Amino acid sequence: MNVSSFRSNLIKRSVLGLALLTVFVVNIPAQSGLSKNEKDLTKAIKLRTIERITRELSDDRFEGRGTLQRGGDMAASWIADQMRAIGLKPLGDNGTYLQSLPLVETAFTDETEVLLDGEKLNYGKDWSAGLLLADMKGEGKLVFVGHGMVSDELGRNDLKDADLKGKIAVLIDGPPLKYTAEQWKEITDKTSAIPLLIQRGAVGVLLVGNGRELYKHDFIVDQTARRNISTIDKARERFPLPLMFLGEAAGAKLFAGSGMTMAEAMDDASDLEFLPMDLKPTIKINLKAKQTQANSKNVVGYLEGSDPILKSEAVVFTAHYDGFGLLNGKIYNAAADNAIGNGEMLAVAEAFSKMRGKPRRSLIFVSTTSEEYGLLGGYHFAQNPKWDITKIAANLNLDGIGTEIMGPIKNMVAFGAEYSTLGQMFHDVARSYKITPMDDPIPEQGVFGRSDHYPFVTRGVPALMLVGSPESTKQGFVKRFNEFEETKYHQPSDDVYANWYWPGAKTVADMMGILGYRIAQANSMPAWLRGNPYSDLKRGDIFK
Repeated sequence: MNVSSFRSNLIKRSVLGLALLTVFVVNIPAQSGLSKNEKDLTKAIKLRTIERITRELSDDRFEGRGTLQRGGDMAASWIADQMRAIGLKPLGDNGTYLQSLPLVETAFTDETEVLLDGEKLNYGKDWSAGLLLADMKGEGKLVFVGHGMVSDELGRNDLKDADLKGKIAVLIDGPPLKYTAEQWKEITDKTSAIPLLIQRGAVGVLLVGNGRELYKHDFIVDQTARRNISTIDKARERFPLPLMFLGEAAGAKLFAGSGMTMAEAMDDASDLEFLPMDLKPTIKINLKAKQTQANSKNVVGYLEGSDPILKSEAVVFTAHYDGFGLLNGKIYNAAADNAIGNGEMLAVAEAFSKMRGKPRRSLIFVSTTSEEYGLLGGYHFAQNPKWDITKIAANLNLDGIGTEIMGPIKNMVAFGAEYSTLGQMFHDVARSYKITPMDDPIPEQGVFGRSDHYPFVTRGVPALMLVGSPESTKQGFVKRFNEFEETKYHQPSDDVYANWYWPGAKTVADMMGILGYRIAQANSMPAWLRGNPYSDLKRGDIFK
């Protein structure tokens, strides 16, 4: 039974007075550090709005809100209607709420075929493309190159005198023994083996997991075999060689007849004396794709600030509305990722619209498209802003990973807090709610660069992404995060459930609202702190 139903039953049993007393006692200390306006704002952020919008966007009628699909277009129009009803002014193209961006879908045709010793490998289960690949056709022998690392610093030369010319290299994804996935990622981020393999004559690369990789390869293959959506320019950049991920079962087949199992080969490759090995199977590849261009939409509305001077500056709130849509006859309703983010953001917009004394700076609300395909909507807005980029004070972003509806919020991560003065502001607001601020508990996953706040960072605008959790420890947070990732993340099972704890979502919305209010009221805009990669950025710059 969810909390809303529980409260309703309490009322029906004529104990309303006790329920109200409980709320009164809990909320006063939890909001002890807030001003009257901030308390009034949180009262105006309605749980029922969050739930209504989340349930609506997660309904099957929106068909998973897929980019360049009917459901995505329907969702954009519906969100525009919500912004209009709330009282936001349109800030899209030509006086509308919609900001259009041209995109290209690239999809393999039925002619595409990958055969391993004559056996067909299934796309999305056995293999996926690591990049947007050009049409190609060919057959090649395989050579196992272990980790493919040549480094005096690490004391490794995995290639030795291997003949790679005209062959397809089989490369391990995952660390050697004695390295953690995090340590190896840091190394390979600086020195990728793939360019060296191609330089040595390899005509393709197959990536296989060794069981110690950051993400298991069956998961990677499933995720990367989705529809490919890109900008027009990127759609032209099709890699001319086969670069593919193989699933666990397909990877094991590569070692048939080699005299060792795949697991034995993986462990053998950890040894500094490892020698590359020709594999028995051959692979035959025929790739053919079709490209289709169409437009998708960001949804943008704003509230004008009250200060005659500062209203030319703005705080931008973001949450992406897109999901994976319809795939193979299944609907990916994307409830936690990220219908709920839109519910929370629009509930904040609704509350601000009802304030008697409007904030000094203007407030912009952007529901972005195509986040799941590389933050395309976020980048489009940041690179083609509907507001002077030099006068955007900050960005606050919500992108659900399913943790805030698992129970009462005990801690919160503000990804990006360490880079700007927004961090101290976040800490102050969190303390007023008796929420413990938590440093990034999963730095190895690079979350800071993986959602729609980051395009603003690349334009010199300080930004935060807020994620709440009912767990009070890093270990608990990671456990809950992994639970969602393993069972619902980017799957048809990401739906609204009866046991969702909606007040957790309201807490996240409250935090977004208060932070936005404080940014809007401050005499000066947030600034970058010294000593980090973004320290020298000015609003309007382009960070690369």
